[in-house]
Amino acid sequence: MSHTAAIESEMHSLTARLRKARQGLSTGTIVDLTPIEEDVKGLCKAIETLSADDSRQLRPRLFGLVEEVNQLGENLRAGLGELAQLLNAASERRKALTAYTAPKTDKP
Repeated sequence: MSHTAAIESEMHSLTARLRKARQGLSTGTIVDLTPIEEDVKGLCKAIETLSADDSRQLRPRLFGLVEEVNQLGENLRAGLGELAQLLNAASERRKALTAYTAPKTDKP
């Protein structure tokens, strides 16, 4: 297998892992992105070693991979927004419960 073919194979595998991570996020599963980050770093280093012609051939696949990363980022941002709303609602409920359970004082 040529170096370019090996990189293409890794890109395909990384795309599949990114999609799996997005699916996990959509179902509320906690996803560890650390292995994906390491794979991206390794892929970038491998691409840097390619000739200009070989890297040009991979450009369309790279754009597709970047789109997958961008979509994962959007999913993460949406999840953070939902989490912020849930935390805000919980805080409001806590405040309300505290107000109702606070000891009453006799006012003169």
